Order: sequence, then structure tokens, then C-alpha cells
Amino acid sequence: MIFQVLPSTSLVSTLQKAALGQIFFGPTFTCVFFGAGMIQSGSFSLGAWFTKVREDLPAVWASGLGYWPLVDFISYKVVPVQWIPLFVNFCSFVWTIYLSLVANRGKAVEE
Repeated sequence: MIFQVLPSTSLVSTLQKAALGQIFFGPTFTCVFFGAGMIQSGSFSLGAWFTKVREDLPAVWASGLGYWPLVDFISYKVVPVQWIPLFVNFCSFVWTIYLSLVANRGKAVEE
């Protein structure tokens, strides 16, 4: 869908795509990820979720600002269009490992 809105592979278009991902997709996905992890572990409440988001989202978002623009730049500028899903899925796998570590930080100490 992003290629329909911003079809070019110019530097400006690539930076626009990366910015859209960082501003909208990244924080939204991270909040959903934290909530899903809490539901899965049986510890979900709105208050606990808001606390988790307030405490961990800024650091995760800052980390994402160092990771995802590089991934976006490589995928939109270097990787052939037919290989972008595979490349981004691999990068998402690595990112999910990081998010899992953040989401579960401190749980081993509590148990």
C-alpha cells in the first residue's frame, strides 16, 4: 500500500516512507505488542498496560529510531521490490526478539 501512496524510490520518497513508519506504525505496533504479551501472560489490565506503555515505549521507540530507518532505507532503496517482504520479515523477526526481551524484563525476578 505504501508504494501506491509513495511510488518513487527517490531519496525524499524513501525518507517519507521511513518517517511514516516511525511516526504511526512503530508506536502503534509496540503498544499492541505489549498488550498482547500481557494478555498472553494473564497479567493484562488497562492500568498495567498504560504503565507498561508509559515506562517502556519511549526507550523502545528511541531504539526503533536507530533500527527501522536503516531497515526502511535498505528495503526501499536497495532491495528489489519482490524481495522486500522477505527482507522486512527477517528484520521484524530480529525486532520481535528485542521487543520480547523488553516486554518480559523483570518477570524472571518477580517469579
